[in-house]
Amino acid sequence: MTQTNSLFSFGIITDTHIRAPGGDLSTVFPVNTKANNRARYAVDLLGKEEHDFVIHLGDVVHPLPNMNSYFPAVQEAHKILAPLKPSLNFVPGNHDLGDKLSEVAPAKAANDTTISIYKEAFGDNYYSFEHAGILFIVMNSSLVNGGSKEEKKQRSWLESLLAEEKGKRKFLFSHYPPFICQEFESEHYDNYAEPGRHWLLDLAVSANVEAIISGHVHHFFLNEHKGVKLYCLPATSFTRQDFSAIFRGLPSNEFGRDDTGKFGVTVFDIKDQGHDFTWIPTYGKETVDDKNNLDAKAKPLFQIPNLIPSLRHDWCQSTTMPANGPMEEFTRKVTRNDYPILRLKQLGIKKVRVPLVDFLDPGSAARIRLLGDFGIRAVVFFSGNISKKDLKILVNMSENIYAIEVISRDIPSNILQMLRDTALPVWYSKISTSADQSDDTKPFNISVSTGCMADEMKEVSLNLSEKSLEKGRELKLNPLMVVVLDNRGAVKACVAEDGTSPLRFSIAYGKANGAFQMGMGSRALFNRAEQQAYFINAVNALTDGNLVPVPGGILIRNDNKEIIGSIGISGDTSDNDESAAIHGVESVNLIPDIG
Repeated sequence: MTQTNSLFSFGIITDTHIRAPGGDLSTVFPVNTKANNRARYAVDLLGKEEHDFVIHLGDVVHPLPNMNSYFPAVQEAHKILAPLKPSLNFVPGNHDLGDKLSEVAPAKAANDTTISIYKEAFGDNYYSFEHAGILFIVMNSSLVNGGSKEEKKQRSWLESLLAEEKGKRKFLFSHYPPFICQEFESEHYDNYAEPGRHWLLDLAVSANVEAIISGHVHHFFLNEHKGVKLYCLPATSFTRQDFSAIFRGLPSNEFGRDDTGKFGVTVFDIKDQGHDFTWIPTYGKETVDDKNNLDAKAKPLFQIPNLIPSLRHDWCQSTTMPANGPMEEFTRKVTRNDYPILRLKQLGIKKVRVPLVDFLDPGSAARIRLLGDFGIRAVVFFSGNISKKDLKILVNMSENIYAIEVISRDIPSNILQMLRDTALPVWYSKISTSADQSDDTKPFNISVSTGCMADEMKEVSLNLSEKSLEKGRELKLNPLMVVVLDNRGAVKACVAEDGTSPLRFSIAYGKANGAFQMGMGSRALFNRAEQQAYFINAVNALTDGNLVPVPGGILIRNDNKEIIGSIGISGDTSDNDESAAIHGVESVNLIPDIG
């Protein structure tokens, strides 16, 4: 999905489960008593954002329509949610008007009476509105498969609406998600039964619906069905304790019902092509001590462009849940932990490290493509050899790949040529094992590591720097500053002779960084600047001013002519700086490239 200019944003809050003031008998769980204040905090948080409108995905209140506490809870909900009005739109949840039709549903199914009560409390139970030329559709998911007159009316309305507005971009809101893990999963409390599931999915695909956005499950799930994004978003009130089985740790408070790290609201950013989302955690907070310090900006917590976490666990694994006595005594539910994806988004991560096997598995590969829709690319790694068949798979997914990392003692020449033909960046990670470090005088040790040891890189970098300085002294140059960067663009060595001025580091770094970032020596950049000054100025801005287009910065290549770093020198004339750099690189048996 191409994501370009932002058009507008809208906020989402879901599953607030607000109770009547003073408490009621609609729950036996202590955590539910926190729902009202948690909703207030979430409203304050979301209200700090500049949204065109807000959607509540349902389960506004906790009591059911047949309970005496229902309307007192509704009144309380309207008070709590008032700061989000008048642009607040309600989606009917199963607590708001009744469960979907099911023999084992814990509450009564939605019917004409409960729908009438809901309309009195919140308005229409299905409707649409248009904003900035985009159609937003709210449906009553409790009706699906019920066979009622109201269901038939909704079905006819939705089919006609989508047919009439075929050319418009569309988003659809449904309290129940069509599915939470697999397209053909069995029916359970948290999805649509057939035939309603594929009626809706097929309808969404044929009408080019961009996304179906749901609540109900109180946890985060992200899926895609034939181009339609399927979101299931976290609640603000409590987490469902039955889903604690999908996590690799002990359940949190109340057997997993008060997992505070998983509460939050969501902001969708609509672009002229595609969309993005940002989840804003509320952490189960109930009060705002200082509203001036309430930071609700819909932006990642951190933005560390060079951080590449390894997805060590099977982040696409489906899990069969234990039978849940209160609600799912007679079936098993298959689900998946999608919080790794949510955390990547929350942290602003743009690159992840995944093993080759994830690309070879169709299910994992589909989710890698899904990450790509949100600007997250993969460093795919493997050890040893790779077949032409597997390499073809990588080539077909090249838009989702940031780099290929080969883990080996040495890269066979035939493999190296195959990788070069992909036109993808290739990283080499050297294998070191305990066999390489055997010492009869020390206890037996078993270890495997990859990448160059810090001491190895340090030794090469410092030796290179010293050789450059030696050349400078031989030529009787002014005091020099030497900066060496590795193949990530990180500073590996910085050596200054006495007498260098304070700016020499910045100049030397700018020469080395410019060479590394552009893939050409700073002499070539100097020539480019004379011909296209506007281009170099633009690139300098992109590097935050850390590009100095004069001789003295050169690329460092190994015997395979791969770029393994760069060196920049400043202190004397540009030509002399360059000569010292060339000498230093050649002295450590590497290849200087002036561009």
